Amino acid sequence: MIWGMARRAASGGRPSKGNRATLLTRPPVELVEAVRAEAERLDLSYSDYIANILAAAHGFPPVVQPKDQAQMTMQLSA
Repeated sequence: MIWGMARRAASGGRPSKGNRATLLTRPPVELVEAVRAEAERLDLSYSDYIANILAAAHGFPPVVQPKDQAQMTMQLSA
């Protein structure tokens, strides 16, 4: 083992979310602030929240279920 490098247990870390790609966008600051606030309210990462919005817009099921599914459903149908 190299000194100073932590070793992670085989069962450590979060489970894989599957095959993913990077999508880069530069929305207006006000929109980013609204997205961040809503993602935090739903207890989702920004990436998962944005992926759910894109999925809904294109007829796909949610990528990640928020803890409060009713809130996300209400948000997407508005």
